[in-house]
This record gives sequence, structure tokens and C-alpha cells, in this order.
Amino acid sequence: IVQIKENQLPQCLDFIHLCFKSVAEKFGFTKENCPDHTSFMPMEKLQNFWNWGFLMYGIFSEQGQLEGYISLSKVPDKEGVWSIHNLCVHPDLRCKGYGKLLLDFAKAKTKELSGQILFVDFIDEHTELKNWYIKNGFEFIETQKYEHLPFTVGMATYKIE
Repeated sequence: IVQIKENQLPQCLDFIHLCFKSVAEKFGFTKENCPDHTSFMPMEKLQNFWNWGFLMYGIFSEQGQLEGYISLSKVPDKEGVWSIHNLCVHPDLRCKGYGKLLLDFAKAKTKELSGQILFVDFIDEHTELKNWYIKNGFEFIETQKYEHLPFTVGMATYKIE
């Protein structure tokens, strides 16, 4: 797992779009009914994440192709709390341990950065993903419904030991 460089952001955006496309299809999201979904993220948003200091990491094949991606950010105004963003694995490589590798990396990086809590939010109706986070030590905390989203947002935290 290596840290992403700024010149790799276009490659990361293409990868994020590819990975989240299956989620959009599964839940029937389009640019019209869910323009803020990750599968439609504009480059400007990813560039803003970079500019705001998000830590971005990737798993690359020997040929330099992205196989997995994750970013982390410190949660403003919450001491010791870090957040996971856009954890994704190439659709052809899912269920082979890449996601857990990225998640374990995020836990270790959060600890290294003196964080005590790792936060993640997700589509609450995505039961398989929600259960995966719980299986990996996250505690489900709540759901939120936002007017602009056609789904419920689930939230979970992991206590860093």
C-alpha cells in the first residue's frame, strides 16, 4: 500500500468511478437522482480532498494498475477522530482480501497518527457492506436521512486499541 501522489489523482478518479459504478447500478443511482454519489464524483471534488490534506493510498499491481484505494481525513473539531473515504477494490478482485488489507491499513495509520476512533459512513441499505464493517470490528452507531440522497446513511466507528 503506497501513498498516492497528486499526479495520480486522474487515475484514482477513474478507478473510483469504476468501483462505485456497480454500487450505483445495484441501487439504481443516476446523475439525475443521486448526483452526489461517488460514482459520479467530479475531479474538482477529489482535488479538493487532496488540497484539504486527505491522505490517499492505493494498492497497485506490478504493471502499475490500481487494485484498491482508500483515503483518510481528520474529522474537524473532533479530537482523535479520523474518517475513511472511498474505500474501494477493483470489481474483478473483490472478496480476495484487498478490502480488509486496506481497512487494516487504515486502522494502523489512524493509530500511528494518534487517532482513537476511525469513522465510516455508507449506504445503510447496502447490508453486505454494513455487515462487513461490523465483522471487521466496527460498531454501528446510527443512521441519518438526508433530503438530497435517495438512501439512508449508516454510520459506524472503530475504537483504536
